[in-house]
Amino acid sequence: MMVKKITLVCFLMILSLLSFAQRYLEKSFDSVVVFQDIPYGFNYNFRGDSTQLYMDIYLPHNDTATKRPLMALAHGGSFVQGNKRSSDMIIICKRLAEMGYVVVSFQYRLGIDIASGKTLEQEFQQAVWRGAQDGRAAIRFMHKTIENGDSYKINPAQIYTGGVSAGGVLGLQLAFLDKPNELSTLSLDTNVIGGIEGNSGNPGYPWKVRGVINLCGAMGNVTWMSDNKDVSICNMHGTADATVPYKTDYFKFFGTNVALLNGSFSVDSAAKNYALDTRLYTYNGAPHVPFVGLTEANKLYMDTTIDYVSRYLYRNVTGNIPSALAEPKLADNALLVYPNPATNWVTVNHPVESIKRMALFSLNGQLLQQWFGSDRSITVPLNQFTSGLYLLQVETTKQTFVKKLKID
Repeated sequence: MMVKKITLVCFLMILSLLSFAQRYLEKSFDSVVVFQDIPYGFNYNFRGDSTQLYMDIYLPHNDTATKRPLMALAHGGSFVQGNKRSSDMIIICKRLAEMGYVVVSFQYRLGIDIASGKTLEQEFQQAVWRGAQDGRAAIRFMHKTIENGDSYKINPAQIYTGGVSAGGVLGLQLAFLDKPNELSTLSLDTNVIGGIEGNSGNPGYPWKVRGVINLCGAMGNVTWMSDNKDVSICNMHGTADATVPYKTDYFKFFGTNVALLNGSFSVDSAAKNYALDTRLYTYNGAPHVPFVGLTEANKLYMDTTIDYVSRYLYRNVTGNIPSALAEPKLADNALLVYPNPATNWVTVNHPVESIKRMALFSLNGQLLQQWFGSDRSITVPLNQFTSGLYLLQVETTKQTFVKKLKID
């Protein structure tokens, strides 16, 4: 009898662990509670006007967990427009909260003064710096809530930031531009507008983060990452982005070159050189923020975005890497296709040769879709295809491969 009881207890524990293993990876809660317009700070905008700063907090409904990872995310809008309650932010925040995360969408100060006498580059640098200061104040506020009752049940060791477009820029600068000597690379006096810590509120609390979710954002100087090897990065970006460069190019404002930015490809490449934990999802042939909008294509891109971000977070939060999520090491001269079986996306990688074209065929030889590229790694969405076996043809600069691909 005792043996049976022990066996039953072990079985129930295994079931519990299996259930927990899917939390932070899949939808685990049917509804989300949203606390809107929570004041987290105060500062002055580019005109000198007093500005109250607010955030929306998304929580999984009826969750009993007491130490939950926090995502502090910022909206897009080139630092001159945008809102914490934009349609894409609502979708991202709700879907992550349904997986068990606490998600914050924070408003930050917007605007530039084109009549200030400063260059556009200086004005935008100030705008980004103000945003990063507000983001640090938002994270400090959440630490403050932990000390004052922990009403949101947050794990202070699992805090991530980032966001969409300008929000990705903000998150990267928040995490990595954090040393006085690095400020010398900027053409503005950061002390005048608050220095590294900023004065947007909640002084004395920490603001360091575990990782950055960079969705179509960029960084001004990739060397800022060289001394932050404990911060991981999840990058996603379209190769046809005409707003924020995928690689390294100028950010333009009404057709005028403003500043040279390092997009997600360049950020990921430099992060690898600095031995950071980094990953890049390329929306091959896609424009800026392709997941924003109401078309079926936009919705598929959003599904792919949530899926990829959740896989990144799951690995970092739980330490688990199920076989379907693992990124295998490349052989010296082999084409790698993973995951296989695949669900929402597949990555094709060659160690030395650029991939020029990929084509998906049915087993009877019908061409279903093709993609073109110029990099050694291409990731493409598969949401539109039904479950079954397919043939994937991959043409590199020197040879052609044909691989069987199973889609679940």
